[in-house]
Amino acid sequence: MSLRNKIINVRAEKIVFPGRSLCRCSDGIALFTEGLLPGETADVFVIKGKKTFRKALLKNITSKSAERIDPLCPSFGFCGGCSFQNASYENQIKYKQKYISELLSFTGVKISKMLISPQIWYYRNKMEFSFFDNKDIADLGLHCKGMFNRYVSVPPCFISDKDFLQAVETVKRFANKNNFTAYNNKTHEGFFRHLVLRKAGNNNQFLVNVITNAVECKPVFLEPLIKELAEFSCSVYWTSNGRKSDAVLADRLTLMCGKPFITERLNIGGKDYFFDISPFSFFQTNSKATEILYNEILRLLNPSKCSVLLDLYCGIGTIGISIAHNVKKVIGIERIGQAIDNAKENALANNVFNAEFYASDVEDWVKENKNRFDAVVIDPPRSGLTKGIIKFLIESKAKRIIYVSCNPSTLARDLQLITENGKCKIKEITPVDMFPQTYHVETVVLLEL
Repeated sequence: MSLRNKIINVRAEKIVFPGRSLCRCSDGIALFTEGLLPGETADVFVIKGKKTFRKALLKNITSKSAERIDPLCPSFGFCGGCSFQNASYENQIKYKQKYISELLSFTGVKISKMLISPQIWYYRNKMEFSFFDNKDIADLGLHCKGMFNRYVSVPPCFISDKDFLQAVETVKRFANKNNFTAYNNKTHEGFFRHLVLRKAGNNNQFLVNVITNAVECKPVFLEPLIKELAEFSCSVYWTSNGRKSDAVLADRLTLMCGKPFITERLNIGGKDYFFDISPFSFFQTNSKATEILYNEILRLLNPSKCSVLLDLYCGIGTIGISIAHNVKKVIGIERIGQAIDNAKENALANNVFNAEFYASDVEDWVKENKNRFDAVVIDPPRSGLTKGIIKFLIESKAKRIIYVSCNPSTLARDLQLITENGKCKIKEITPVDMFPQTYHVETVVLLEL
């Protein structure tokens, strides 16, 4: 029976990854919607129907759970940033622990208690805001949930660092005072495109990157804005981006004033490490929780039992550098050349002289190099591992493998493939909540050969 385009009443059984409410239709078919807590009932509008599942939009909650709370943000439910502000942090952890346990139940390994974030509000050290036309005013905001051509205005944003507000208001005020237009991603016209803000929270340093439509020469007309931003920022960049993609990309990146990077401090294994972060460097977005994550990696790896560590998808070298003092040698591999340059500089800044970093596609590198190593740390993108990387891990002589994942679904897929021949055993799984108020979760897995 087709229920598409019909309104039906359903009850939420539980929350599943990625933050969906799992319900059942009267015929027993699973239905997924968003915004319902376990036990709640609601009228939903069915938008998609398959043989095995349906999708629906939430219309009206008909009975509320005692677990439901009022969200702090007035844009909650519309903004794509948060998904769990309607639940206490204690219950958010409960939901995440449950869906991680269910996704990884096939491993037979008991999932460790989730390590929680020390900060649950105002924790994000990086934000990408988009310019948009808001009733003929150049406004800054975040994408609406599931929509890349509609936005919600900021402030407020209760997960971004509080200090970002000053930069947002400064740039908005300048744009409108001087009649600059916001970029339109349909017509590809307009000047201001994005505002990217980064903060080294433990060191209290601030980086601003103003992204505009393509400009052939250095925009001297932005100098008053740059001067104002420099009053509270360590680094101010201007980026020219003439591409049609809405992604934050750079045709031209120019340091307008200040240092070329900010420096974050992380305490790992009782020792302070310092990492330079440039505008497009990858760095975890929750500095306090990153310390918890990296200390857990260090504990699981037990580097006293390792000699040579292979750090795949190493980024700017944070994990490998924080372990280097405990092993004979670290080899880091990363596709992005600028990240490798940062990794080499970060190694020297932390007096790490036993680390080598190479700019290469990870799969290409492991095919060509048969270096002897006894431990691997792998922290891939959300898409997870390729079959080539999985084959390499299975055939490697590494005694210990640490898999750090930001996507439980691809992690489950990869772990099934890595362990299916029985050579590689999962020993421990620890989820880490790096992203309060959202459905996202980081997971660290220890495997042994």
